[in-house]
Amino acid sequence: MAVIHGRMQLPSRAAAWNRDNLFVGRGATKQLSAVAATTAGVSSRNDGFRLDPPTPSPSHQGPPENTSPGYPFYRPPPEYRLVVPYLASEEPIVKSAPNSAEAAVETEVKTEEDTAAPAPTVKLSNKIHIVGFDTQAKFIAHGLAAVPNIPPAQIITHHPISMTKWGQEGRAIDVLDSRGYLISSRNIPCPELIHTMPRFRLRRSPIMENIIVSTAPGALLKTLARLRPCIDRRTTVCLVQPGLGQMELLNEHVFDVPALRPNYILCNSEHQLSKHSSFKYSIRHVPGQLLVHAVPRNEDADLDRKTAETLGARHTHHMIQLLSAAGDLNMVSLPWHIFLLQKLPDMIYQSLADTISVILGCRFSEIRHNEYAMVLWKKMLTETVRIVASLPEFRDHPWIVDKFSRPSFRRKMRMRLERSSGGMSVGGGGYSRWISMVRKGQVPPVDYFNGYFVRRAQETGVSATQNSLAVHLVKARQTGRYRELQLELPLGLQPYMQDADRIGGGQDRHDDEVDVDLES
Repeated sequence: MAVIHGRMQLPSRAAAWNRDNLFVGRGATKQLSAVAATTAGVSSRNDGFRLDPPTPSPSHQGPPENTSPGYPFYRPPPEYRLVVPYLASEEPIVKSAPNSAEAAVETEVKTEEDTAAPAPTVKLSNKIHIVGFDTQAKFIAHGLAAVPNIPPAQIITHHPISMTKWGQEGRAIDVLDSRGYLISSRNIPCPELIHTMPRFRLRRSPIMENIIVSTAPGALLKTLARLRPCIDRRTTVCLVQPGLGQMELLNEHVFDVPALRPNYILCNSEHQLSKHSSFKYSIRHVPGQLLVHAVPRNEDADLDRKTAETLGARHTHHMIQLLSAAGDLNMVSLPWHIFLLQKLPDMIYQSLADTISVILGCRFSEIRHNEYAMVLWKKMLTETVRIVASLPEFRDHPWIVDKFSRPSFRRKMRMRLERSSGGMSVGGGGYSRWISMVRKGQVPPVDYFNGYFVRRAQETGVSATQNSLAVHLVKARQTGRYRELQLELPLGLQPYMQDADRIGGGQDRHDDEVDVDLES
């Protein structure tokens, strides 16, 4: 099996296999046929499917940028050595930068002398890459597929199963309403596979100018570290991730040199998405909005702040235009303080409900009816509101601080917990998605919720004792579960007495009531 430009290409086996069937994976038979599953409201898939060998995509869609190697913003970045943080059970990812000559884009530019002014006119690429395979990533790919005159968005995934299912499920993404009735089906290209482990060599690729990231929290840093040779100051990274703080961690651990950093757009998706049955490419959708904020660029050592912001804004504005062309996404661009006003309420709720649920290993309803758990809830909420009130972004907007400080905001948080609890029944309601992640040994996104509030509190000099303790407790539970799964010790085969902890202690490997399908 050959790899061309990061794509997997199947060898020619015309004499050995039927194109209406599939040769994928070890032990596959020559007459393996796909079973077309149908459910209520979903049109039947193809009777069989054909997985044609993917062809290499052109290195650049449309004319190349009119960039100048002499202009600082588009000058090839210096060589660097990248070290990405890793868990104790994993190997470190260490990469060296590509040859700067390879990264240079040498095209004709209409300037008379090699100076930093005026800024060159650039031709921006419309090609979008989507890193991740969760419901948000698939919904965005589905929305962009309806936009004419731009190349199809390319999904980059970590699991080969998504490539196999692409053929089995008709090479399209189906979007259904909340009742399961089909709304639309749109074809997409076959996903590309990327390995996050350093032993798999990443073939040198052209610069990826537009990247949307919606992946598992634990895969964020490692995936972008693997794509580092394809990212420079021309790249715009759109983070459709839960919580906040990913940009700061990426700058600290992956893009630690300001001259090598991409441009950023932060997103908050209000679309309600979920899986539909066992299909990988079918999702249920309740319409919402995609709120975005373009982060100004101001840390380039070789450029003054105004020039850096102007050139960075060209790329982020182009990315926003591409997203706004997809009507299904319903994108709205917001200033920073309004973006925070829309983003923080959900973050505060999850930093309370999901965190306490993991710490106790219980349902949401058990938090509501546990007086000691509610004491922790009130202390964490009081501390978090105090941190939000101290943020410098709100100094010129006291009405926002007043909105979070009112007793009505606390009542809204409590009412939301009651709705998540399924009413007033102690045994009602569901489990946090974070519990499913911890049960599988994965790290929940606590660093982007409670951890974000801790970092902001350190910046403003406000106490964050409760949130800091919560971060350590959640990570302690995940670490214990991870070691339990690694050692496979048959301890605690049954919960002790009336213990309702649903995380560790020898619980069954899969619990339909607790576990959800975690896709990245």
